[in-house]
Amino acid sequence: MQLLCIALTVATFTACKKTIGLEPIPANKITEFKVAVSDGDIFGAIDETDKTITLYLPYYYELDVIEPVIKLSAGAKLSETPAPVAVLDAQKTYTVIAADQSTSTYKLIIKLNQISPLALTELSTVTNTYTMAIGTYDVRVQGNFNIADVKKIKAYLVDKTHKEYELAPSSALGTPGVSVAMIGAVKTYTYGYLQVPQTLDTGTYKVRVKVQALTAEMKYPVKVVYGRPGINYGPVTVKQGETFKINSSQTILHDFKEFYIMVNGQKTLLPIVSYTRTEATIRVPDTVPPGVYTPTAAFGTWPLLSLNWAVTVTAK
Repeated sequence: MQLLCIALTVATFTACKKTIGLEPIPANKITEFKVAVSDGDIFGAIDETDKTITLYLPYYYELDVIEPVIKLSAGAKLSETPAPVAVLDAQKTYTVIAADQSTSTYKLIIKLNQISPLALTELSTVTNTYTMAIGTYDVRVQGNFNIADVKKIKAYLVDKTHKEYELAPSSALGTPGVSVAMIGAVKTYTYGYLQVPQTLDTGTYKVRVKVQALTAEMKYPVKVVYGRPGINYGPVTVKQGETFKINSSQTILHDFKEFYIMVNGQKTLLPIVSYTRTEATIRVPDTVPPGVYTPTAAFGTWPLLSLNWAVTVTAK
């Protein structure tokens, strides 16, 4: 009887050994994801349940793109060659292909550890609405940007339909940049030399600023108006009876009434053949004597615009 029990026990263990088995470890995994920074490496957190890679990037590295180093399961490969990834890219995925051709896809989530919330200095107040002219190029925005790279700061005017119009950097007053100063015991960043688009309509707009992954809007709107038009420096030489063009890369040509020169002490109109917001075609009458003249332009009710360049008229 005792021998029979021992035999049954051995048989039972043998049977168990034959039925118990471990699932094979998937060979289509990302095992390590890291990005080199100035003082070492930052590792991404790999979640096999959600199939995500979460990478936390401190704002002070001021990265536009990352170049990850990726380790895979033995024998596996990526479906595409790794390439730099924009830090604001929210669609990036990686597909791993195992030696047995099974696949696994991971979504990359990049979280910028920025100081938030993004706070802006208001341009308008409850009682005073800030105005800016179409095409003007001296708009400034201020806030706690905590970054000095102009490529990472975007400012917009937003209309009532929520459409954004970017205030692009202008070099008219110098190189656009970000300055930092203590204003009222608060470290404030100022981004200046921004231009209102020449294509914009007049009206009321909100001001929106984006600093990498952060977005904020000013509480009080601003008003966009027609400003005193400006004309680019543009000396010309033109024959009697012919036309020439003048341009504006700043405040737009609006309500253009006259363009004239003084000939022997007499005001002589040079007819405006046509004009748009940024360009006008002017004709020199056949009767204008050859010579060098300083032109004057009249727009709406604005003071006359005396230009500091010459129109040189030559004979036909």
